[in-house]
Amino acid sequence: MKKPQPIDCERALARIFEFIDRELKAHEHEAMQQHLQTCKSCYSRVEFERRLMGRLKELRDAEASVTVRRRIDKLLKSF
Repeated sequence: MKKPQPIDCERALARIFEFIDRELKAHEHEAMQQHLQTCKSCYSRVEFERRLMGRLKELRDAEASVTVRRRIDKLLKSF
């Protein structure tokens, strides 16, 4: 197995969703984990994205209110 190479914030931020979705190769995942252990900024961003994705998944299955549906219909008609 390849040894993880250190990564910088720019690379970490570019790969956030692949990391969250577990789509990185093992050595890339390990490099991200190492970076997140030392970088509070990137760690916070990953945690925000994880929570947001979780909330969106919950909302996907929820029934929208009549008010929300009307607002969405109005927005779609404006295009």
